[in-house]
Amino acid sequence: MFSIIIPVFNYDCTVLVKELIHSCSLTTVEYEIIIGNDCSTEPHIVEGLEKLNELPHCRVVNEPRNIGKAYMLFHLAEQAAYPYLILIDSDARLYRDDFIERYLKAAIGHEVVSGHVVIRKDALRKDNKLRYKYEMAASGERTLEYRQRYPYKNLCTINLLIKRSVFLATPFPKQCYQYGYEDTMLGIDLQRMGIKILHIDNPLIHDNIDTDESFLAKTHKALNVLTGLEPVYQKHIRISRTALALRRYGLLWTIKLWHRIFGHLEERLLKVYPSIFLFNIYKLGYFSLIMK
Repeated sequence: MFSIIIPVFNYDCTVLVKELIHSCSLTTVEYEIIIGNDCSTEPHIVEGLEKLNELPHCRVVNEPRNIGKAYMLFHLAEQAAYPYLILIDSDARLYRDDFIERYLKAAIGHEVVSGHVVIRKDALRKDNKLRYKYEMAASGERTLEYRQRYPYKNLCTINLLIKRSVFLATPFPKQCYQYGYEDTMLGIDLQRMGIKILHIDNPLIHDNIDTDESFLAKTHKALNVLTGLEPVYQKHIRISRTALALRRYGLLWTIKLWHRIFGHLEERLLKVYPSIFLFNIYKLGYFSLIMK
């Protein structure tokens, strides 16, 4: 028995929801689909979301103010009727018709089961070269072999089955009102709790890649969230771990100075000549300036 929860902000997820209904129909599972409208502002999106209430097993929960993905996931989980949750991003698409059946089989005897995402080549556009390159660089960490070797490192709330009681026992910190690191924090919390994660081959397609402008803005938000996280989280995240080590050895000032001088130039270059190495340097400099 599954509650599929989908947080949405200004995105038409009608196709995804219909695909999920079809996938569920190929099984005998009891299910519900809860779509959380995170105060979407575009009228045609709001209208489309309301129509989802007419589909079988579906209901839309409208949030009167924007609370962010992490809070929305938790809010929807509290309202879920069934003991297992499937968390899915609104801009994903099903890769296979047997998506639900694969989770149904894997859920037997497991509290957390993780799928993954695939990015297709046709997702590349002129305005998202940096984000596309970033996703391609991370593709090696999405293989089943890698995820099984490092089960807590590559948790993905875009595509995750988790027991409702376990998820509700790991509330996101208040800093997650914005964007970023919710997957990492959930993985750390599950590891601390001794909850095992089963990784399986059950992908979703995620081709709706942000523009580079949007990606950099989200990166800033995520790094601002990172500054407020507790040390137990910061020591597991490479950017904060590196910055803390540099500060410990009295070298952080060099990174701050570099970013003050070259940060704006780096940002402009990243939009024209996307480089993962330069992107990591930029993130480290930005975080060094704002860290507490």
